[in-house]
Amino acid sequence: MKVFKFGGASIKDVQSIERLPGIISNNSDNDLIIVVSALGKTTNKIETIVNKAFKHDLYSDELSSLKDVHLQMYRELVGHDCQDLLKLFDDFEHKIITTNKSNYDYFYDQIVSYGEQFSSYMVYKYLCSKGFDIQLINACDVVVSDENWRRGNVDEAETFRNIDRVLKEKTSQIIITQGFIAATRSRDVVTLGREGSDYSASLFAAFSGADELTFWKDVAGIYTSDPSVYEDAKLLDVISYNEMVELSYFGAKILHKKTLSVLNDRNVVTKVKSFLSPDEPGTTLLKNIDCMYPPLKILLKNQILITVQSKDKSIIAGNDLQVVYNIAAKLKIDINLIQVSAIKISFCVTYNDNSFAALLDLLSNYFVLKYNNGMVLETIRHYTNDELVQIISRSDVLLTQITRSVVQFVYRS
Repeated sequence: MKVFKFGGASIKDVQSIERLPGIISNNSDNDLIIVVSALGKTTNKIETIVNKAFKHDLYSDELSSLKDVHLQMYRELVGHDCQDLLKLFDDFEHKIITTNKSNYDYFYDQIVSYGEQFSSYMVYKYLCSKGFDIQLINACDVVVSDENWRRGNVDEAETFRNIDRVLKEKTSQIIITQGFIAATRSRDVVTLGREGSDYSASLFAAFSGADELTFWKDVAGIYTSDPSVYEDAKLLDVISYNEMVELSYFGAKILHKKTLSVLNDRNVVTKVKSFLSPDEPGTTLLKNIDCMYPPLKILLKNQILITVQSKDKSIIAGNDLQVVYNIAAKLKIDINLIQVSAIKISFCVTYNDNSFAALLDLLSNYFVLKYNNGMVLETIRHYTNDELVQIISRSDVLLTQITRSVVQFVYRS
């Protein structure tokens, strides 16, 4: 058994999807589970619809554009009989109108989850047209979550039993399903957080007893840094799970944090490869390897640097720090860096238009605060002394944090 995960970039257009048969055919000797994300940028488009619908603003233009893109791709890939896809869009429109809008996060999950339903159906029908023996499974019938909307916590024991049942009942060599989405026991949809499709793939790989899991990306593997940002980025042949966990913790987007926690306990060979060059080896994740890594860099843009101080200017206490973390958790905001001095707490978060005002409002109940927007947070693991000297000498750096193996610094973009 193998599991293939195709992200949004690898199914973003007709030409990309047309590469899938060649990749899948090379696996013809194995049973296969395919996990797909929404088409590239679709989640962002549906989020715009969600935001407008939640505010009772008009969203008809965005809806028409979304539908047109999917229908055009479907017709090019499969043909003109797209009644089932149109029915899915009818369900989508009905869900937008009828879903309770008293809770934004709940409304978000019920609507945004359709992106994966659209893409999986399209890819399924295309592969059927190419003669593949394939079966479409709804992930919401398999992956079980609690009601932590937008960041569902998966019941792994029940999900394991469901995957085992699906494998025993399957009627085809290939199963295709959706990443990113799960369902509660009452059948409400829950999403698993941004990049949660990788987590879904890891669940299917771990609980199906798969020998190998491949994440098909639009890059050749895992690099020392983002090759679109850093000219000196180099491809890594191998990387340890522990190192990948560290990179994910500091914001690297190549693999979801929860993905690694599931896979680290299993004997699944995990690879990151390019769907554009499927014969290239990519990067393999291995357990218990001791490597000497070059500097590994992570860049997070669109950061807000917030500094808070007690209203009475008293010394920062442990409960002040807990207040900051509790507010962030309530708003489902990740703190990317935090630094505590005697009288101040400074921390970085990624700007989000839907939660930033609420964050400032809640913090102002407890603290005097100030913030800088448009910041960049850069992290370097395994930094060199030369790099450290360069960072310290920079005049645009507002905050620096240094440990034995990691330096983080915040500067104006």
